Amino acid sequence: MLHLPQIQPREAAEYHKLSAGPDRRWYRPLLAIAIAAMVFLALSTIVTLLPLAVPALNSPGYQKLFTGEIDATDPVVFAVLMLSIATLIPAVLAGVAFGARTGVGYFFSVEGRLRYKWLGVCFAIAIPIFALAFIPLSLLEGTEFNPGPQLAILLVLTLVLVPFQSAAEELTFRAGFLQMFGSWIPNRWVSLLVATLASAPVFALLHGSPDVWILADLVVFSLCAVFLMWYTGGVEAAVAMHASNNMVIFTIEAFSNTSDSLISEETTSTPASFLVSTVIMGTVTAALAFAAKKAKITRMHDPSKTPQPDPVYLANELNKGRFYPEWQSLYPQWVLIQRGIVAPAPTVQQSSTPNGQDLPGYFQ
Repeated sequence: MLHLPQIQPREAAEYHKLSAGPDRRWYRPLLAIAIAAMVFLALSTIVTLLPLAVPALNSPGYQKLFTGEIDATDPVVFAVLMLSIATLIPAVLAGVAFGARTGVGYFFSVEGRLRYKWLGVCFAIAIPIFALAFIPLSLLEGTEFNPGPQLAILLVLTLVLVPFQSAAEELTFRAGFLQMFGSWIPNRWVSLLVATLASAPVFALLHGSPDVWILADLVVFSLCAVFLMWYTGGVEAAVAMHASNNMVIFTIEAFSNTSDSLISEETTSTPASFLVSTVIMGTVTAALAFAAKKAKITRMHDPSKTPQPDPVYLANELNKGRFYPEWQSLYPQWVLIQRGIVAPAPTVQQSSTPNGQDLPGYFQ
């Protein structure tokens, strides 16, 4: 089975420890990274080069991409940028499923699924806050209402594609780091700290700007997202925060026919802008955390709800000398008979070995 039944801990655990169960292996996260990298390279290449094969999409703005000039007011360029990043989603999930073998649902939340209702609540909270903050700020900075002929299509692309672009970055740079270091480092607090300290600078540096205030802004953004994943037990709040931030910014730019928000090597900021951004991000984070508390969002994994193992998994474990008395009814009977494991069921003392230690008394 792809989802190893004991990859999750056999006791209550926080989100970042969902890959720290008895089935964990040090190499699984590395295998997941390798798989994700290969899938991402293939898919992003296809998305980036697709307009070359479709004449209707081969716009002047797209041609400029190959010279390093990015004009996100061109719908084709905007779509290519968003979709090329969004391909991280299937790439990362493939790594989780076939490499880490965590179970895709448990990569989303401690409940083993994406909590759509909670995700919607987070969007309903984050979008108005960002809009109330960014629209007045953009007007104060002199942004003018100057929509281009592509306004409608840009608004549709923003609404449809930006949530996936944002989710891709959250799954890669936050969820992936949290569960990777959570599986490697036993202590819950140390693993959380290391994952946080590792993910923040990587996320910031990959945006391309060496400006200290841009980097600081991105680090704060990353810290807020990590906190929300830990506090809410899943990716939903962080994804909604990230997507809402980007959607509001790109919407403003669609109406002003500009594309200044994309970070490049030349992008710079100021201490004042950093301070304002930090206050806004802190406000959204606090609002989402408060909503999670009021809604009593589950933030701990319930081991009783993890999928039960299939017979193939149990037979393979038995071949390694590990027998799980609590799952005796799930074993293929012929395997039990062959191994000399017969009724009555194991005693209370024998069944008190939940982590599958060697049980020589069951073997002939």
